[in-house]
Amino acid sequence: MRKLIIFCALGSSAAIAGVSGPIATQPAVSALSDPIYDIALTGQKSALSATAPKFKVHPLLMPPKPTKNSNRFAPGAKPPTVTVPADTPYTQTSTYRPVGMTSVANFEGLGLGTPGFSIAGAPPDPTLAVGSTQIVQWVNTQLAVYDKTGNPLLPAPGFINGNVIWAGLPAGGLCHDFNRGDPMVQYDQIANRWILTQFAFNATRTLNAQCIAVSTTPDATGAYNLYQYDFGTALPDYAKLGVWTDAYYITYNMFDGATDAFIEGRACAYDRAAMIAGNPSATQICFGNSSRFSFLPADLDGTIPPPVGAPNYHISWDWGFLAGPPYTMQLTKFVPDFTTPANSTFNDGFGGAPFSFVGFDLGSNTLGTCNDNGNACVPQLGTANLLDTLGDRHMYRLVYRNFGKHDALLFTQSVDNAATTTADLRWWEIRNPGANPPVVYQNSTFRPSDDARWMGSAAFDKLGNIAIGYSASSATINPGIRIAGRRRADPQNELRTEAVVMQGAGSQTGTLHRWGDYTAMQIDPTDDCTFWYTNEYLAANGTFNWHTRIAAFKFGNCKLGK
Repeated sequence: MRKLIIFCALGSSAAIAGVSGPIATQPAVSALSDPIYDIALTGQKSALSATAPKFKVHPLLMPPKPTKNSNRFAPGAKPPTVTVPADTPYTQTSTYRPVGMTSVANFEGLGLGTPGFSIAGAPPDPTLAVGSTQIVQWVNTQLAVYDKTGNPLLPAPGFINGNVIWAGLPAGGLCHDFNRGDPMVQYDQIANRWILTQFAFNATRTLNAQCIAVSTTPDATGAYNLYQYDFGTALPDYAKLGVWTDAYYITYNMFDGATDAFIEGRACAYDRAAMIAGNPSATQICFGNSSRFSFLPADLDGTIPPPVGAPNYHISWDWGFLAGPPYTMQLTKFVPDFTTPANSTFNDGFGGAPFSFVGFDLGSNTLGTCNDNGNACVPQLGTANLLDTLGDRHMYRLVYRNFGKHDALLFTQSVDNAATTTADLRWWEIRNPGANPPVVYQNSTFRPSDDARWMGSAAFDKLGNIAIGYSASSATINPGIRIAGRRRADPQNELRTEAVVMQGAGSQTGTLHRWGDYTAMQIDPTDDCTFWYTNEYLAANGTFNWHTRIAAFKFGNCKLGK
């Protein structure tokens, strides 16, 4: 069992810099859409990406990451700590057997290879969700629906601009008029509903909003309940979406629209029952803190719900606020009350003050990527241009699964704990996250070679097998897409030999350093065995010439009905 610490703010919430919440608001506008298929059929010109604005290439569209060593804690505002000896993660430098997964599908997603598709900007930020018969992939400003063999299900050209979804909201509004991307898509398998979300803002970013759509049926091409939540002059950047039994949870990094200054990490809960019912007053409850950055909300997988009353778990870490290690990973618990929002809590779950948390001491041997710089250092074949690691945050998703005898969280990040590397894949399994204390069951750095591994995303199947997808690159290879995994009975902290999903044939040249902001590993709800993964690659050297891939695979010991 690995050790951890409890971090609690012992004073009032006013003692912590920049704390706000709970703040409850209703949507600025809401509506019911026409079926997305019909909108695409009657407005095919709007489906073409040539009409989409450029994204992630203009300073107005890419708020800066927090500056390393900025130390945004106000003097005396950091919560007091109870220290314990630092935990040492396992480092895996070799593998011992083939990954042992069978390929189910491997086909092109949206990108340069899609007929009628033109690249409007970069990176693509590929995200994906899986329903009973359909797959939805979203690449920043365009969205497609596929069957599970890769056939597009929307009318030609087979994709739509993201803001077409919110065409049922009033013209002149942010969600109706602006297609800004930064998307998330999820499938709520309990209610059999799709959840789609992206941000929207005007040209000067003086008006900002989050757009949310919840389907009325299990058909992703059907109608949606539409919502726009306004954030005024604050930009809700880098939204991350988690499905839970009581709410849909979305976290943001809030930036000042006029100055690009970081405001706070914000966690919001949305009334799930109201959104599914199409209630126009579905409440949003938010907590924000200027000393927290890039929360991930727990996202429920599997058929067993969390224990009754279990909070939604959020993780973050304090890398961006400290001059160097040791860093602390923060586990915070969100309990919204949509009847009496003032009773909502966001704390350690044991009566602590707002924003208190269970803290995992990462020790002096956990550094951010790029020798603790956290930015662009990933080499590529044939170019001096380096790729960004986003090593300042944990990567999507924070998977939650209840196995009956125990429940667990699973997630990834990239670190740099060896002189010969730049980005190593770190993955965590935390069991019984609601207990005092939880159990760090697995905490491992995967470094079977000196190749950089980053942009990870992981999931469990119903047996507890794990699959992790990620990007990989080095000075001798182009960036490509790989997976690794383990069966539940494999030695603790060990992944099997990685497999290549798609080896890129080109490197990203010029001065564009961003290589995606996230990828997505999901589990198929029809068998709870099949993993689906999406990520990007290049077929030739260049800039704004990305492709994406959608792949599915499963372990042989996981079978339908078993």
